Amino acid sequence: MAQDIRWMQRSIGLAQQAGNDTRPNPRVGAVVIKSGKVVGEGFHRRAGQPHAEIEALQRAGVKARGANLYVTLEPCSSHGRTPPCSGAIRRAGIKRVIYGSSDVDPRNALRAERILKSVGIRVTRGVLQEECDRLNADYRHWTLRKEPWVILKLAMTLDGALAVPGRRWITGSKARNEVQRIRAGCDAILVGAETVRKDNPRLTVRGPFDILPNVERSLRRQPWRVVVTKSGRLPERAKLLTDALRERTLVYREKGWDSILQDLFRRGVHRLLVEGGAKTAESLISANKVNEVIFFFAPEAAEKAEVRVTGWAGWNWRQASVTGAGRDLCLHGTLTGAN
Repeated sequence: MAQDIRWMQRSIGLAQQAGNDTRPNPRVGAVVIKSGKVVGEGFHRRAGQPHAEIEALQRAGVKARGANLYVTLEPCSSHGRTPPCSGAIRRAGIKRVIYGSSDVDPRNALRAERILKSVGIRVTRGVLQEECDRLNADYRHWTLRKEPWVILKLAMTLDGALAVPGRRWITGSKARNEVQRIRAGCDAILVGAETVRKDNPRLTVRGPFDILPNVERSLRRQPWRVVVTKSGRLPERAKLLTDALRERTLVYREKGWDSILQDLFRRGVHRLLVEGGAKTAESLISANKVNEVIFFFAPEAAEKAEVRVTGWAGWNWRQASVTGAGRDLCLHGTLTGAN
């Protein structure tokens, strides 16, 4: 069992390298072990590219025959953009498959185990299951709920102010660059109408990780821009409504969160980033729709600020961690209710 845990931990580390580029597929890592040594390993890099098992088996080559395969998620048994992994495992001559999570996709759930056992391959499931489940919490959510995984991101002072009079930015450059990386891992960015009226944002992905600093990505790679409003009153010259990406802007007027999230999911939104305003954040929290929270705290107070977020410490946190982002702090965690 100790060896199973060791190699599954290695598989998890591989899966984590994929980041958010696999959506709508899950993050998966795989290792082929023979005589106690790694003979092949890999991870799923992007939707449409080889799955982790295939990459690991290809690297193992003929050494895969009689070897053990460790994989974080139950191998697929359906034909999507790529052929099913269960067939490749059988043809490679693997003698034992050890996986962590069962797939929640009904096309695959527990099918591979039956297929593999039917041809004499030993199967062990549930090794480090909790860690493997956590690896794909967002994938499990949107597959089962048919709604996007909702990430609430806010920048504020230590006393909860979302804006400081006379200042454009609350946080420093490192935190703002990190926000661009977060945006790049999402399919849509949502704000309330008041944020559009006050800040006139672009809600685009740009940053130092692109070809040139502060240059926006191509139109094809930009997320949806989403605005929720009760009145429908938005500035006619708002960037979201007039720039080259205006066809990528969606406005929902007097719609409930269930309706909005279901419509976004139908449009291919699997990860939704919510960036603006206190009322929007409070509404989503009250509706139990926030899955993940990312707060950037600037090390200062703003006594004269008009808009604040309070009570967040009493939210139903599942797990949380605090890291540095230059001069700022980043609180990152998940909430229990919506998961």
